[in-house]
Amino acid sequence: MLVCCIAISIALEVSWLTSTQLDLHSHSPLVPADYRGPQETTARQIVESALEAGLGLLAVTDHFSVDFVPHIEAAARRHAAESGVELLVVPGAEIRVAWGEDEVHLIALFPPESYRECFDELARTFGIDHTALLVEDLPRVTLRAHPSVVARRIVELGGLCHIAHADRVFGSYRLLDRPLFDRLAGSGAVAAVELVDPANRGEAARRAPGVSIIASSDAHSPSEIGRRRTTLLLDEPSFAGLARALGVVDEESALAV
Repeated sequence: MLVCCIAISIALEVSWLTSTQLDLHSHSPLVPADYRGPQETTARQIVESALEAGLGLLAVTDHFSVDFVPHIEAAARRHAAESGVELLVVPGAEIRVAWGEDEVHLIALFPPESYRECFDELARTFGIDHTALLVEDLPRVTLRAHPSVVARRIVELGGLCHIAHADRVFGSYRLLDRPLFDRLAGSGAVAAVELVDPANRGEAARRAPGVSIIASSDAHSPSEIGRRRTTLLLDEPSFAGLARALGVVDEESALAV
C-alpha cells in the first residue's frame, strides 16, 4: 500500500510539470561580424524562429553583453499579446575565461528582473567596464581567472552557470579532454554541461555526476535557433522553474537532449 501511495504521489507531482523545449545558448545580431544571419534580422524574427522551432524558452547569450535582451523581451511580449503564444526569454551572456593553457566558455543566465544589475556586477568583479567596450570587441573579451571562480560569482549573483560546447574542438583543443573540465564540473557552481555531439553524453555524465547534460544551438542566425535543444519538465515557466528543473538530474526531469 505504501509503494502504491508513493507511486500515486509521484504521478500527481509529475502531472503538474510542463514539458518544455528550450535553447540555452543563442546569439543576436548585436555583433555584426559574429552573426551568420542577415544583418537586418529583427528581434521579432528571432522570437518567431524560436516558436516555429517548437521552443518554449530561449536564452539570449551574446558575447559579454546583455544589450540586445530588451529587444527580444519586448518582441516576445508583443507576439504573445497578438497570438496568445508565449516564449520565455532568459537573459544571459557568453563569458570567455582563460586560465593557464585552458580556455572555457561559460554561459551566465540571470533572472529577467535583475539581469542588468547582475551582469554589471559580474563585469565589475573582474575589473571590466563593459560600457566602454566596442561592439566588435565583445567576442574577444576574456576574463583572466579560474573558471570555477567565475562560475561561483555568477551563482552568488543569483544566476545559473553552464559550460558551453564542452566537446567542441578549437584547433587541437577540446575542454572535455582537459583535467580542468573535471574540476569545473565538480565545483558545485555549474548547473549543466552543454554538448555539441550527443555521442559524448556518456563520458560527460560519468565525469560530471549530478550535473545536467544539455544541448543548445549556439545559434548565430534565426535558422539555427533550436537546431540543438533540451527538453525539461518545468513546474512553472520562469527563471526559477528553469533553475529547479536543472537542479534535478534524472530521466523524468531531463527527458531528452
